[in-house]
Amino acid sequence: MVLSQRRTELDDLRRVHELTIQRFPHEYLDEGLGAIGLFLHNPPKNAGYRSTPANSITFASIGVDGIHFGALTDGDEFDPMSPVVLTIPMAFEAPNYIVGHILYDFLCLGCRHGYSNLGNLHLNFEATIEHYRNPPNDFFDERSPDILQTMTDELKLGPWSDVRRHFDELQSQFMPLLRAAPTS
Repeated sequence: MVLSQRRTELDDLRRVHELTIQRFPHEYLDEGLGAIGLFLHNPPKNAGYRSTPANSITFASIGVDGIHFGALTDGDEFDPMSPVVLTIPMAFEAPNYIVGHILYDFLCLGCRHGYSNLGNLHLNFEATIEHYRNPPNDFFDERSPDILQTMTDELKLGPWSDVRRHFDELQSQFMPLLRAAPTS
């Protein structure tokens, strides 16, 4: 499989977040990309959970249970061209999954139905993979389809063509790069 090398910066994502806040306001539901499970962290930094890889910089969360997304790094800077890891702190057996070989690839994974459901990988792996392979047409927040379309158009995203195969390839290629957080 040929992996895209399209560079998408966090500033691009922040710009889309602000754009969606303006275009799709809501009185009490989550704003902007938060409505699709992307609560951006500013500044990005390691989330500090025991299950968070020591070599990751957290840039977003889904907004529940500490579930977060980070870019693998050899330093203290976020690199959009690094693999993206999902960390589910309450998944004690297997808390980490690679969900993109770069930021752009990760964004493509959720461009049709958002990112919140990735938090279910540890509970029902097959159903979660199927959710991203064949996303349902229903949304909790009626703004979500428009927010997703705006993000897709602005960042020129496209869904993964073979979700299961790509996901499996990411695990075998990049999971060995994760470094455990030091224990105290």
